[in-house]
Amino acid sequence: MLLVLLALIAMTGCSGGTATVTGTVKYNGQLLKGGNVTFVSTEGKPSKSASIQEDGTYTIVAVATGAVKVCVETESLNPGNRGDAPKYSPPPGQKNPYGKTKADTADLYQAIPESYSKPETTKLTYTVTGGKQTFPIELKTE
Repeated sequence: MLLVLLALIAMTGCSGGTATVTGTVKYNGQLLKGGNVTFVSTEGKPSKSASIQEDGTYTIVAVATGAVKVCVETESLNPGNRGDAPKYSPPPGQKNPYGKTKADTADLYQAIPESYSKPETTKLTYTVTGGKQTFPIELKTE
């Protein structure tokens, strides 16, 4: 029994663990109201993403510890790149299964440099350690 317990502890220690990372995302000093943050491991571990909330915050849960490249994208909210969802009225008390329309997201969109959205071009990096941590993301015009 003791050997099994020691083996489990050793395996947990070798995996490096995970973390919850929270923070805010700003572009030129202003909080972003939407988009996505993705942590791309430089060590071959799975990438993790989260949406940027309307208050500029994000929370990524179960991020593998280690070095990551940080990607931020807002183009998914660009009303010029999206078609409207089909006209549909859900039953009272239910959400529209088609998601938000261009009009719903137009005020959330903020254009940022494309280089932040790709692991190959982003200059943002972070080292994730275990537990809960805060990482504020500051983007600037290039």
